[in-house]
Amino acid sequence: MKLSNRNTWITLSIIAAALFVKSIYFRQMSDLDDLTVGQLVAAYLSVAAASIAFATIAWIPRRWPSVVLLVVADLWFIAGIWYYAANNLWVSWAVVRTLTELRGFEDSIIAYLAWSQLLLPLSSLIAIAALHLLPLPRANKRHWAIVSWIVAVLLVGALIGRLVCPLSEDAKNRGMKAEEHFFLRTHSPIAQVGWIAYEAAIEGKYRWNAQRPFTSHEQQIMNIIYRDSVPPTRPQGHLVYILVESLETWALEATDIHGRRIGECMLHYAETHPTLYVPKVESQQKYGRSGDGQLITQTGLLPLSSGVACRQYGNNVYPNLAHFYPFGVVINPYHVPVWNQRVVTYSYGFKHLYSPRMLVNLSDSVVMDRTMGRLRRAKEPIVVLALTIDTHTPFRSHRDSVDLEPGYSTSEADYLRSVHYTDRHIGRFLAWADTSRVMRNATIVITADHNQFPREHGHGLCPLIISSPAITQSVTYPECLQMDIFPTVLHAIGQSDYRWRGFGLDLLDAQEAAQLTDRPISAREAYSLSDKLIRSNYFAR
Repeated sequence: MKLSNRNTWITLSIIAAALFVKSIYFRQMSDLDDLTVGQLVAAYLSVAAASIAFATIAWIPRRWPSVVLLVVADLWFIAGIWYYAANNLWVSWAVVRTLTELRGFEDSIIAYLAWSQLLLPLSSLIAIAALHLLPLPRANKRHWAIVSWIVAVLLVGALIGRLVCPLSEDAKNRGMKAEEHFFLRTHSPIAQVGWIAYEAAIEGKYRWNAQRPFTSHEQQIMNIIYRDSVPPTRPQGHLVYILVESLETWALEATDIHGRRIGECMLHYAETHPTLYVPKVESQQKYGRSGDGQLITQTGLLPLSSGVACRQYGNNVYPNLAHFYPFGVVINPYHVPVWNQRVVTYSYGFKHLYSPRMLVNLSDSVVMDRTMGRLRRAKEPIVVLALTIDTHTPFRSHRDSVDLEPGYSTSEADYLRSVHYTDRHIGRFLAWADTSRVMRNATIVITADHNQFPREHGHGLCPLIISSPAITQSVTYPECLQMDIFPTVLHAIGQSDYRWRGFGLDLLDAQEAAQLTDRPISAREAYSLSDKLIRSNYFAR
């Protein structure tokens, strides 16, 4: 073998090895390798194929393309590790489109920086140093043909491995709803770059589809959930909607070393008052996260198939709960305009947005104080949407507020302490509501905007607690979907005849609740039709 020929293959091998190491490290850091031996072999074969394919850039007779590839790969993998750790989601086109929403939340991402991640740039430095000791490569057609053959063989092997050793449902669900294309995203993390380009391309498809007339099946669904306009009645009491950041039921039910429940205040309220309580609400948010949670709970619609509704279609006309009241206020603890809050507050029917003007976010203590203060001043029924913040990553606040049993991860322990803090201040509000005259006929809704952890080992499910004059005896259902909340709250405030009832089931209607196991409208159908309704601004007609 000629020296130049050997240098060509060595150059390729160095870059491919560096990319392979980065990919495997990414898999380890994102908990993707909790697989059987056969599944691992299939995964690593596809990772190797992708690494070799990308490494052919090293055959360009310049050094800078290889350096740029390695640096971009480092940034890509580190960003992926941080985003997955913070949100249990993979970076996608929708995420790239919403990067501006991270302003003010840098700590939530940087909190996941670890010294071990230095392995990524270190592998790049070693590869770059080795490349500079070699002459520039001279690849020919034969080299390309051999590489193409190797990549094809590896991909065929990976496909066979996937068929022989299919992934379990638990493995598929580990990344929550970001895993629509699990094989591509997890077996070849580098291929996510290509997938983002694909997602960007199909964005146009969804926009085009929104302009098409309803299919006969879609029209049947609309006949069920959209009625002729009915004059609304005036609610008899306030509506207080507490949307708790990332609240999960397992955290409420967890106990400290003294046996006290972390979410004692909220759980005690649900147990001692006539309430509707659902401990297992499946979050239906996508890449809008908290923005999607607000959309679902306040409008009864579901997130877009691609993109984030509150940013792309924030000025739409939306059905909502707030318009039944003469005055509505959103108490937003964030000092940055996150999730286009300054626009959607009014699109969702509220008249006023309260948010801090200083450079620090409000604590949940202040959020609940502001909620009580606004209700005390109200001379007629109003709606207050209180958004909390202290259970947002990186859970740095109030770590010493409760002593926990050993066995929790650092992230879980910090999360539990933050939940305990938030619970105490929501408890203060609930205690005040019990004795306040202005809250006599009020409806109180406590739920989460979305989950925090993957849906496994009892994690990933959120609570729903509703107290209302319409609920005279406690009702409990083991589980529901997030889209069930909107029609249920409509019932609670006496607006069941509202022209838009959302895609879910009214849990305060026994006949509808009986359909929880056999829904007339599936979540898949609801997502598809909701996408069309939002993109076409249907409710402005």
